[in-house]
Amino acid sequence: MAQVMCNVPQSLASCRCPPSTSASRRGFLQGAAVSAPLSRVSGSPLRTAVLAIEARYRGKGTDLSKVDQFKRHEADVGSTEIQIARISARVLQLTEHLQTHRKDYASTRGLVILLGQRRRLLTYLYKHNRPKYEQLLRELSIRPLKVQAARGVIVKLSEGSEVEVMGAAAVEQAMV
Repeated sequence: MAQVMCNVPQSLASCRCPPSTSASRRGFLQGAAVSAPLSRVSGSPLRTAVLAIEARYRGKGTDLSKVDQFKRHEADVGSTEIQIARISARVLQLTEHLQTHRKDYASTRGLVILLGQRRRLLTYLYKHNRPKYEQLLRELSIRPLKVQAARGVIVKLSEGSEVEVMGAAAVEQAMV
């Protein structure tokens, strides 16, 4: 939850928008006013309002049943595996939502952001804990990272959900 400070003249006390915006955009910043102390700036009375701006998503409809199996200990909530599992559950939920609401561009943007975050976490796991990476790919049905081109390594998913790692020589042979 983010809080926004907003200095509003006394005459616009009911308005929830900054004084620079026009009166036609009063509903532009929506949220509940948390506090409103009075203060004086250069002789004119101003009212300072704090607005609470919240996102609408609250985790409803996301199936987190697969997340618990990746816990390292009972209180684990932030390990890389848990983060990837939670993001994957959210990706599935957003994908299902976007199949019915194709023009929901805000959700599409959120999905792209989540996929990038998951890709970065998978890259980290690939570098630091390869067996756990392969287990995550199998159990969450995630496609492996396509190309580790900078290192000359390609990871591909072969039949039967087995992860195969090809070295630089095998990559050159496969390209020919």
